[in-house]
Amino acid sequence: MSVEFTMRRVSPGVYDRMMRGEPPSPYRYVAESGQGAKHGEITAVILANGDQVDPGPAVAIVGGRRIPGEPDEHGGPRAFSAAEVVTVAQVLEVLSENEFQRRFERLDFTGALGAESDGRPAHDVDIYLDCLRHLRAFYGAAARAGNAMMRWFT
Repeated sequence: MSVEFTMRRVSPGVYDRMMRGEPPSPYRYVAESGQGAKHGEITAVILANGDQVDPGPAVAIVGGRRIPGEPDEHGGPRAFSAAEVVTVAQVLEVLSENEFQRRFERLDFTGALGAESDGRPAHDVDIYLDCLRHLRAFYGAAARAGNAMMRWFT
């Protein structure tokens, strides 16, 4: 099974339309990213520090509000308001790369997509650090521009 993680920066007006449940097309977007898509689940576990109740910075991957009228498979598409994007961007910036690497080294990833049978990720930490850097850049750009965001897994 392959899981794709996609993010789109959208205007606050598009976000408002989505959250009112208006028809999904055409939602114009400012920018789109699927970079790091294949490594999203392992990155989310690292960001959450293994905590599924309070995922902390993993909210960038697993959080957001359900978009009315959209399917809910795999959590369905989710959206963040422009204000929420600012908060997520700030939380991502607070996590140091050293702490991220420390989590990578000590967490058990058993059951996560992208983990080996021994519970270790299939790739070295640099792949997941690249994902962290990309999340920071994408959310940071959205926050600076006043954009809202949507994200989904397929």
